[in-house]
Amino acid sequence: MFPKALNAAAVGLALGLAASAACAELPVDTLGVATLPPADPYRLYLSDMVISHFVDGKLLIIDGKTFKVQGHVALGLAGHATLSPDRSEILVATAYFTKLNRGERFAELNVYDAITLKLKAEISVPSKHSQSMPYRGAVRSSADGRFVFMQNATPASSVTVVDRTAGKFASEVPTPGCWMIYPAQSSPNRFSTLCGDGTMLTVTLDGDGKAASRKKSRKFFDADDDALFVSAEQNGDNYSFLSFKGNVQNVNVGGEEAMPGEPWPLVTAADVKAGWRPGGYQPLTIQQKSNRLYVGMHPKGKEGTHKDAAKEIWAFDLASKKRIGRVPGHHSTVVSVTQGDAPRLYGLSTEKGTLAMFDAGQKLRHMKTEGPFAEFGTQLDPQ
Repeated sequence: MFPKALNAAAVGLALGLAASAACAELPVDTLGVATLPPADPYRLYLSDMVISHFVDGKLLIIDGKTFKVQGHVALGLAGHATLSPDRSEILVATAYFTKLNRGERFAELNVYDAITLKLKAEISVPSKHSQSMPYRGAVRSSADGRFVFMQNATPASSVTVVDRTAGKFASEVPTPGCWMIYPAQSSPNRFSTLCGDGTMLTVTLDGDGKAASRKKSRKFFDADDDALFVSAEQNGDNYSFLSFKGNVQNVNVGGEEAMPGEPWPLVTAADVKAGWRPGGYQPLTIQQKSNRLYVGMHPKGKEGTHKDAAKEIWAFDLASKKRIGRVPGHHSTVVSVTQGDAPRLYGLSTEKGTLAMFDAGQKLRHMKTEGPFAEFGTQLDPQ
Protein backbone atom coordinates (compact mmCIF):
# COMPACT_ATOMS: atom_id res chain seq x y z
CA MET A 1 0.00 0.00 0.00
CA PHE A 2 2.86 2.37 0.85
CA PRO A 3 4.46 2.39 -2.63
CA LYS A 4 1.02 2.90 -4.20
CA ALA A 5 0.44 5.88 -1.91
CA LEU A 6 3.80 7.36 -2.96
CA ASN A 7 2.92 6.86 -6.61
CA ALA A 8 -0.45 8.57 -6.13
CA ALA A 9 1.24 11.50 -4.36
CA ALA A 10 3.79 11.81 -7.17
CA VAL A 11 1.06 11.84 -9.80
CA GLY A 12 -0.88 14.46 -7.85
CA LEU A 13 2.24 16.62 -7.48
CA ALA A 14 2.99 16.32 -11.18
CA LEU A 15 -0.54 17.38 -12.11
CA GLY A 16 -0.39 20.29 -9.71
CA LEU A 17 2.92 21.48 -11.13
CA ALA A 18 1.55 21.16 -14.67
CA ALA A 19 -1.53 23.18 -13.74
CA SER A 20 0.65 25.83 -12.09
CA ALA A 21 2.81 26.04 -15.19
CA ALA A 22 -0.27 26.42 -17.39
CA CYS A 23 -1.63 29.15 -15.13
CA ALA A 24 1.67 30.97 -15.18
CA GLU A 25 1.51 31.18 -18.95
CA LEU A 26 -1.78 33.14 -18.89
CA PRO A 27 -1.43 36.87 -19.55
CA VAL A 28 -1.97 39.25 -16.65
CA ASP A 29 -5.32 41.01 -16.81
CA THR A 30 -5.25 44.79 -17.16
CA LEU A 31 -8.18 46.94 -16.22
CA GLY A 32 -9.39 49.86 -18.29
CA VAL A 33 -12.45 51.78 -19.41
CA ALA A 34 -13.80 51.16 -22.88
CA THR A 35 -15.41 53.99 -24.78
CA LEU A 36 -18.74 53.78 -26.51
CA PRO A 37 -18.82 53.99 -30.30
CA PRO A 38 -19.82 57.36 -31.76
CA ALA A 39 -23.46 58.12 -31.01
CA ASP A 40 -26.02 58.10 -33.78
CA PRO A 41 -29.74 58.97 -33.68
CA TYR A 42 -30.61 55.33 -32.84
CA ARG A 43 -28.79 55.15 -29.51
CA LEU A 44 -31.35 54.50 -26.75
CA TYR A 45 -31.25 55.30 -23.04
CA LEU A 46 -33.54 52.97 -21.10
CA SER A 47 -34.23 53.72 -17.41
CA ASP A 48 -34.84 50.48 -15.49
CA MET A 49 -36.22 50.73 -11.97
CA VAL A 50 -35.45 47.00 -11.33
CA ILE A 51 -38.31 46.93 -8.87
CA SER A 52 -37.45 43.41 -7.61
CA HIS A 53 -34.13 44.74 -6.22
CA PHE A 54 -35.05 48.35 -5.79
CA VAL A 55 -31.70 49.74 -4.62
CA ASP A 56 -29.89 48.83 -7.85
CA GLY A 57 -31.55 50.86 -10.60
CA LYS A 58 -29.73 51.29 -13.88
CA LEU A 59 -29.70 53.20 -17.14
CA LEU A 60 -29.07 50.91 -20.12
CA ILE A 61 -27.41 52.29 -23.25
CA ILE A 62 -28.63 50.29 -26.26
CA ASP A 63 -27.77 50.36 -29.95
CA GLY A 64 -31.24 50.81 -31.42
CA LYS A 65 -30.21 49.23 -34.75
CA THR A 66 -28.75 45.96 -33.45
CA PHE A 67 -30.36 45.96 -29.97
CA LYS A 68 -26.92 45.35 -28.48
CA VAL A 69 -26.49 46.66 -24.94
CA GLN A 70 -23.43 48.93 -25.07
CA GLY A 71 -23.17 49.87 -21.41
CA HIS A 72 -25.02 50.95 -18.32
CA VAL A 73 -24.91 53.59 -15.60
CA ALA A 74 -25.98 52.98 -11.99
CA LEU A 75 -29.08 54.91 -10.89
CA GLY A 76 -29.14 53.79 -7.26
CA LEU A 77 -32.46 53.63 -5.44
CA ALA A 78 -35.22 55.03 -7.68
CA GLY A 79 -32.80 57.32 -9.50
CA HIS A 80 -33.74 59.49 -12.47
CA ALA A 81 -31.62 60.26 -15.53
CA THR A 82 -31.50 62.81 -18.32
CA LEU A 83 -28.96 64.02 -20.88
CA SER A 84 -27.22 67.37 -21.01
CA PRO A 85 -28.37 69.63 -23.88
CA ASP A 86 -25.28 68.76 -25.96
CA ARG A 87 -25.70 65.03 -25.15
CA SER A 88 -22.14 64.85 -23.79
CA GLU A 89 -23.15 64.10 -20.19
CA ILE A 90 -25.59 61.82 -18.42
CA LEU A 91 -27.14 63.50 -15.38
CA VAL A 92 -28.42 61.24 -12.60
CA ALA A 93 -30.49 62.44 -9.64
CA THR A 94 -30.35 59.75 -6.98
CA ALA A 95 -30.12 58.91 -3.29
CA TYR A 96 -28.21 56.33 -1.27
CA PHE A 97 -28.49 54.88 2.22
CA THR A 98 -25.54 54.12 4.46
CA LYS A 99 -26.83 50.57 5.02
CA LEU A 100 -27.97 49.95 1.44
CA ASN A 101 -31.72 50.01 2.08
CA ARG A 102 -31.83 51.81 5.42
CA GLY A 103 -29.78 54.13 7.59
CA GLU A 104 -28.83 57.71 6.81
CA ARG A 105 -29.96 58.91 3.41
CA PHE A 106 -27.82 61.21 1.29
CA ALA A 107 -28.64 62.58 -2.15
CA GLU A 108 -26.50 63.57 -5.12
CA LEU A 109 -26.51 64.75 -8.67
CA ASN A 110 -24.07 62.40 -10.40
CA VAL A 111 -22.57 63.46 -13.73
CA TYR A 112 -21.22 60.82 -16.13
CA ASP A 113 -19.32 61.20 -19.38
CA ALA A 114 -21.64 59.93 -22.12
CA ILE A 115 -18.74 58.41 -24.10
CA THR A 116 -16.63 56.69 -21.44
CA LEU A 117 -19.39 56.45 -18.79
CA LYS A 118 -16.82 57.65 -16.24
CA LEU A 119 -18.13 59.52 -13.20
CA LYS A 120 -17.18 63.18 -13.67
CA ALA A 121 -18.82 64.84 -10.68
CA GLU A 122 -20.76 64.13 -7.50
CA ILE A 123 -22.72 67.15 -6.32
CA SER A 124 -24.34 66.89 -2.90
CA VAL A 125 -27.92 68.13 -2.60
CA PRO A 126 -30.55 68.08 0.17
CA SER A 127 -32.08 64.62 0.65
CA LYS A 128 -35.45 65.53 -0.82
CA HIS A 129 -35.26 64.04 -4.31
CA SER A 130 -38.42 62.22 -5.38
CA GLN A 131 -37.89 58.45 -5.19
CA SER A 132 -40.47 57.53 -7.80
CA MET A 133 -40.67 55.73 -11.12
CA PRO A 134 -38.47 57.19 -13.86
CA TYR A 135 -40.37 59.79 -15.88
CA ARG A 136 -39.22 62.54 -18.17
CA GLY A 137 -39.41 65.68 -16.08
CA ALA A 138 -38.14 64.23 -12.79
CA VAL A 139 -34.71 65.65 -13.60
CA ARG A 140 -34.03 68.14 -16.41
CA SER A 141 -31.29 70.47 -17.55
CA SER A 142 -31.68 74.12 -18.45
CA ALA A 143 -31.33 74.91 -22.14
CA ASP A 144 -27.76 76.17 -21.73
CA GLY A 145 -26.70 73.32 -19.43
CA ARG A 146 -25.83 75.57 -16.48
CA PHE A 147 -28.67 74.56 -14.18
CA VAL A 148 -30.04 71.12 -13.42
CA PHE A 149 -33.54 70.85 -11.95
CA MET A 150 -34.50 67.93 -9.68
CA GLN A 151 -38.05 67.05 -8.59
CA ASN A 152 -38.46 66.77 -4.81
CA ALA A 153 -41.15 65.11 -2.67
CA THR A 154 -41.06 65.27 1.13
CA PRO A 155 -44.05 64.67 0.42
CA ALA A 156 -44.41 68.41 -0.26
CA SER A 157 -43.31 69.15 -3.80
CA SER A 158 -40.39 71.43 -4.59
CA VAL A 159 -37.56 71.69 -7.11
CA THR A 160 -33.85 71.55 -6.29
CA VAL A 161 -31.75 73.82 -8.50
CA VAL A 162 -28.13 72.72 -9.01
CA ASP A 163 -25.52 75.01 -10.55
CA ARG A 164 -23.75 72.50 -12.80
CA THR A 165 -21.06 75.02 -13.80
CA ALA A 166 -20.14 75.85 -10.21
CA GLY A 167 -20.73 72.27 -9.09
CA LYS A 168 -22.95 73.11 -6.14
CA PHE A 169 -26.50 73.25 -4.82
CA ALA A 170 -28.05 76.62 -5.72
CA SER A 171 -31.55 76.71 -4.21
CA GLU A 172 -34.79 74.94 -3.44
CA VAL A 173 -37.97 76.31 -5.04
CA PRO A 174 -41.28 75.36 -3.36
CA THR A 175 -43.87 74.21 -5.93
CA PRO A 176 -46.88 73.20 -3.78
CA GLY A 177 -49.43 71.08 -5.64
CA CYS A 178 -47.31 70.98 -8.81
CA TRP A 179 -45.28 68.13 -10.31
CA MET A 180 -42.60 67.48 -12.94
CA ILE A 181 -40.25 69.94 -14.60
CA TYR A 182 -40.55 71.51 -18.08
CA PRO A 183 -37.64 73.89 -18.83
CA ALA A 184 -37.99 76.67 -21.39
CA GLN A 185 -35.75 76.59 -24.44
CA SER A 186 -35.54 80.33 -25.03
CA SER A 187 -34.84 81.22 -21.38
CA PRO A 188 -32.32 78.99 -19.55
CA ASN A 189 -33.34 80.57 -16.22
CA ARG A 190 -36.94 79.40 -16.49
CA PHE A 191 -38.91 76.21 -15.89
CA SER A 192 -42.60 75.33 -15.53
CA THR A 193 -44.40 72.62 -13.60
CA LEU A 194 -47.86 71.07 -13.96
CA CYS A 195 -50.32 71.73 -11.13
CA GLY A 196 -53.23 69.70 -9.81
CA ASP A 197 -55.60 72.67 -9.96
CA GLY A 198 -55.44 72.61 -13.76
CA THR A 199 -52.83 75.35 -14.15
CA MET A 200 -49.11 75.56 -14.79
CA LEU A 201 -46.64 77.34 -12.52
CA THR A 202 -43.68 79.09 -14.18
CA VAL A 203 -40.59 79.95 -12.14
CA THR A 204 -37.99 82.44 -13.37
CA LEU A 205 -34.59 82.32 -11.65
CA ASP A 206 -32.08 85.06 -10.99
CA GLY A 207 -28.39 84.79 -11.86
CA ASP A 208 -27.67 82.79 -8.72
CA GLY A 209 -30.33 80.17 -9.41
CA LYS A 210 -32.83 81.46 -6.86
CA ALA A 211 -36.50 82.12 -7.64
CA ALA A 212 -37.01 85.69 -8.88
CA SER A 213 -40.65 85.37 -10.00
CA ARG A 214 -43.46 82.80 -9.90
CA LYS A 215 -46.55 83.05 -12.09
CA LYS A 216 -49.46 80.70 -12.67
CA SER A 217 -51.25 80.23 -15.96
CA ARG A 218 -54.99 80.21 -16.44
CA LYS A 219 -56.74 76.91 -15.73
CA PHE A 220 -56.70 74.80 -18.90
CA PHE A 221 -57.56 71.24 -17.79
CA ASP A 222 -59.65 69.45 -15.18
CA ALA A 223 -57.60 66.87 -13.26
CA ASP A 224 -60.76 65.14 -12.01
CA ASP A 225 -62.56 64.92 -15.35
CA ASP A 226 -59.65 64.46 -17.80
CA ALA A 227 -56.17 64.52 -16.24
CA LEU A 228 -52.96 64.97 -18.24
CA PHE A 229 -50.12 62.46 -18.48
CA VAL A 230 -47.03 64.12 -17.02
CA SER A 231 -44.74 62.75 -19.73
CA ALA A 232 -44.71 65.44 -22.43
CA GLU A 233 -42.91 66.00 -25.73
CA GLN A 234 -40.81 69.15 -26.09
CA ASN A 235 -40.26 71.18 -29.25
CA GLY A 236 -38.49 74.42 -28.34
CA ASP A 237 -40.67 76.26 -25.83
CA ASN A 238 -43.70 74.14 -26.72
CA TYR A 239 -44.72 71.02 -24.80
CA SER A 240 -47.35 68.57 -26.05
CA PHE A 241 -49.33 66.78 -23.34
CA LEU A 242 -51.85 63.97 -23.70
CA SER A 243 -55.00 63.61 -21.62
CA PHE A 244 -56.38 60.36 -20.21
CA LYS A 245 -59.35 60.56 -22.61
CA GLY A 246 -57.24 61.19 -25.70
CA ASN A 247 -56.92 64.95 -26.15
CA VAL A 248 -53.68 66.70 -27.15
CA GLN A 249 -52.85 69.84 -25.15
CA ASN A 250 -50.04 72.15 -26.22
CA VAL A 251 -48.49 74.64 -23.80
CA ASN A 252 -45.87 77.29 -24.53
CA VAL A 253 -43.55 77.89 -21.56
CA GLY A 254 -41.27 80.54 -23.07
CA GLY A 255 -42.69 83.52 -21.15
CA GLU A 256 -43.09 84.38 -17.48
CA GLU A 257 -46.56 82.78 -17.67
CA ALA A 258 -47.26 79.52 -19.48
CA MET A 259 -49.66 79.93 -22.42
CA PRO A 260 -51.89 76.90 -23.16
CA GLY A 261 -53.38 76.38 -26.61
CA GLU A 262 -56.70 74.84 -27.55
CA PRO A 263 -56.85 71.05 -27.08
CA TRP A 264 -57.76 68.74 -29.95
CA PRO A 265 -58.96 65.11 -29.91
CA LEU A 266 -57.15 62.02 -31.15
CA VAL A 267 -60.35 59.97 -30.94
CA THR A 268 -63.45 60.10 -33.09
CA ALA A 269 -67.00 59.48 -31.86
CA ALA A 270 -66.66 55.84 -32.99
CA ASP A 271 -63.36 55.53 -31.09
CA VAL A 272 -64.98 56.91 -27.94
CA LYS A 273 -67.81 54.40 -28.26
CA ALA A 274 -65.26 51.55 -28.48
CA GLY A 275 -63.48 52.94 -25.44
CA TRP A 276 -60.17 53.73 -27.17
CA ARG A 277 -57.86 55.62 -24.81
CA PRO A 278 -54.13 56.29 -24.50
CA GLY A 279 -52.18 54.43 -21.85
CA GLY A 280 -48.75 53.74 -20.46
CA TYR A 281 -45.95 55.59 -18.71
CA GLN A 282 -44.70 57.50 -21.76
CA PRO A 283 -47.65 57.24 -24.15
CA LEU A 284 -46.83 59.77 -26.88
CA THR A 285 -43.86 60.82 -28.97
CA ILE A 286 -43.41 63.28 -31.83
CA GLN A 287 -41.14 63.09 -34.89
CA GLN A 288 -40.45 66.73 -35.56
CA LYS A 289 -39.15 66.58 -39.14
CA SER A 290 -42.12 64.60 -40.43
CA ASN A 291 -44.49 66.43 -38.04
CA ARG A 292 -46.04 63.15 -36.85
CA LEU A 293 -47.32 62.08 -33.48
CA TYR A 294 -47.39 58.47 -32.26
CA VAL A 295 -49.43 57.27 -29.31
CA GLY A 296 -50.08 53.93 -27.58
CA MET A 297 -53.83 53.17 -27.45
CA HIS A 298 -56.04 50.50 -25.86
CA PRO A 299 -59.79 49.74 -26.29
CA LYS A 300 -62.43 49.42 -23.57
CA GLY A 301 -60.66 52.11 -21.58
CA LYS A 302 -62.16 53.58 -18.43
CA GLU A 303 -61.14 55.25 -15.19
CA GLY A 304 -57.96 53.54 -13.99
CA THR A 305 -56.73 52.12 -17.34
CA HIS A 306 -54.37 55.04 -18.07
CA LYS A 307 -51.31 52.82 -17.56
CA ASP A 308 -52.58 49.93 -19.69
CA ALA A 309 -50.28 48.70 -22.45
CA ALA A 310 -50.95 49.55 -26.08
CA LYS A 311 -53.18 47.25 -28.10
CA GLU A 312 -52.30 49.46 -31.05
CA ILE A 313 -49.98 52.36 -31.85
CA TRP A 314 -51.65 55.15 -33.80
CA ALA A 315 -49.88 57.66 -36.07
CA PHE A 316 -51.18 61.20 -36.63
CA ASP A 317 -50.27 63.97 -39.04
CA LEU A 318 -50.00 67.07 -36.86
CA ALA A 319 -50.72 69.50 -39.69
CA SER A 320 -54.12 67.99 -40.46
CA LYS A 321 -54.65 66.44 -36.99
CA LYS A 322 -55.76 63.26 -38.75
CA ARG A 323 -54.87 59.64 -38.02
CA ILE A 324 -52.75 58.23 -40.84
CA GLY A 325 -51.83 54.80 -39.53
CA ARG A 326 -52.34 52.15 -36.85
CA VAL A 327 -50.35 48.99 -36.09
CA PRO A 328 -50.32 46.36 -33.33
CA GLY A 329 -48.87 47.85 -30.15
CA HIS A 330 -46.70 44.91 -29.03
CA HIS A 331 -47.71 45.55 -25.42
CA SER A 332 -45.90 48.90 -25.37
CA THR A 333 -46.24 51.19 -22.36
CA VAL A 334 -43.50 53.56 -23.57
CA VAL A 335 -43.11 54.96 -27.09
CA SER A 336 -40.16 57.00 -28.35
CA VAL A 337 -39.15 58.04 -31.86
CA THR A 338 -35.77 59.09 -33.25
CA GLN A 339 -35.31 62.45 -34.91
CA GLY A 340 -33.79 63.32 -38.28
CA ASP A 341 -33.95 61.20 -41.42
CA ALA A 342 -34.98 57.51 -41.54
CA PRO A 343 -36.74 57.64 -38.16
CA ARG A 344 -37.41 54.58 -36.05
CA LEU A 345 -40.18 54.28 -33.49
CA TYR A 346 -39.51 52.15 -30.40
CA GLY A 347 -42.07 50.58 -28.11
CA LEU A 348 -40.98 49.37 -24.67
CA SER A 349 -43.10 46.87 -22.74
CA THR A 350 -42.79 47.52 -19.01
CA GLU A 351 -44.27 44.11 -18.19
CA LYS A 352 -42.19 42.04 -20.62
CA GLY A 353 -39.08 44.22 -20.83
CA THR A 354 -39.02 43.85 -24.62
CA LEU A 355 -38.31 46.47 -27.26
CA ALA A 356 -40.27 46.66 -30.50
CA MET A 357 -38.85 48.63 -33.43
CA PHE A 358 -40.97 50.21 -36.16
CA ASP A 359 -40.09 51.92 -39.41
CA ALA A 360 -41.52 55.42 -38.90
CA GLY A 361 -41.00 56.54 -42.48
CA GLN A 362 -43.85 57.03 -44.90
CA LYS A 363 -45.82 54.12 -43.48
CA LEU A 364 -45.59 52.85 -39.92
CA ARG A 365 -44.33 49.24 -40.05
CA HIS A 366 -43.16 46.79 -37.38
CA MET A 367 -39.60 45.55 -38.01
CA LYS A 368 -38.63 43.38 -35.02
CA THR A 369 -39.08 42.80 -31.30
CA GLU A 370 -36.30 41.60 -29.01
CA GLY A 371 -35.51 41.28 -25.32
CA PRO A 372 -36.16 41.32 -22.49
CA PHE A 373 -33.85 44.22 -21.68
CA ALA A 374 -35.37 45.77 -18.56
CA GLU A 375 -37.02 44.41 -15.43
CA PHE A 376 -39.25 47.47 -14.95
CA GLY A 377 -38.59 50.14 -17.55
CA THR A 378 -40.76 53.27 -17.68
CA GLN A 379 -38.61 55.78 -19.59
CA LEU A 380 -36.93 55.55 -22.98
CA ASP A 381 -35.01 58.40 -24.62
CA PRO A 382 -33.27 58.42 -28.01
CA GLN A 383 -29.99 60.20 -28.66
